[in-house]
Amino acid sequence: MKSGETLRTDAPIDHAGKGENFAPTDLLATAVGTCFLTVMGITAKEKGWKLDEITVAIDKKMTTQGPRKIRSLLLQIDMPTNLGADQLKVLQKVTKDCPVLRNLNDSIKIKVKWNQLKQKKKTSLNFVATNVFRETPDVTFFDAVVNGSNGSDVVIHHGAAISPPNDKEFEQYYVHHHQIDHNLVVEGSRTFTLLNPAWDEPHHVIYLNPKMGALQIPIGTYHQSVSGTEGSIVLNQAVRDKCFDSKREFIPVSLRDRADLRNAKAAEPVYWIWDDGRIRRLKVRRASKANIF
Repeated sequence: MKSGETLRTDAPIDHAGKGENFAPTDLLATAVGTCFLTVMGITAKEKGWKLDEITVAIDKKMTTQGPRKIRSLLLQIDMPTNLGADQLKVLQKVTKDCPVLRNLNDSIKIKVKWNQLKQKKKTSLNFVATNVFRETPDVTFFDAVVNGSNGSDVVIHHGAAISPPNDKEFEQYYVHHHQIDHNLVVEGSRTFTLLNPAWDEPHHVIYLNPKMGALQIPIGTYHQSVSGTEGSIVLNQAVRDKCFDSKREFIPVSLRDRADLRNAKAAEPVYWIWDDGRIRRLKVRRASKANIF
């Protein structure tokens, strides 16, 4: 390649390969997506438009009978929120002149689905403080009431437990659609991981201890908790709506088939810790990595 970069390829597992790198047909599908991105980028630059992040996901289907070839491609294009309707139409139109598309239109069925991303919700986690009535070296007596709470549950970890447990190599998370959690550590400590693709910062890690109060977990937020070797006890003072059903609210969700949650987990985490008598919010920037396709 003129750039000096090296690109490795491999045959797919179902065609005598190991599937460890791009298959040649993957590169063809990728060429369509990158061609779309390129012509949109050129047009936006010419018009002086600022484009936020655009992503293209491509679903490639191969033939199962006859000569092996690409049967169809589905391009899912996520456009940024900062574009107006007229700008979006212009960018959609120019992709029809994509050179790669012109070469493939007569031989491969290509479908394009356009999605305009919703504005991400700005997030700031809430911790409901507890009122300590009395505390001695041997006894702590406090008020654990959360306004509006109409349900409670207790989760006891005996040792270094994970809740919910992993699905082999994939993490699992709980998510509630009719319950707001308020998790208060009453013994030990517990680390919570929260994922929410709708948030501008979709990945949070909370090192929760009793002094931080009750961690509020909003509806639609995926969460997992892990204890240290000493275990922990957590009291959850929940706020449940009339549609709450315990048989539906505690079903683990695996990251195995959830690309949106895997992407959220890959985002830079926001850390929440107890430090010097107060809750601190920390964000550590990761070193950037270049991906070559």
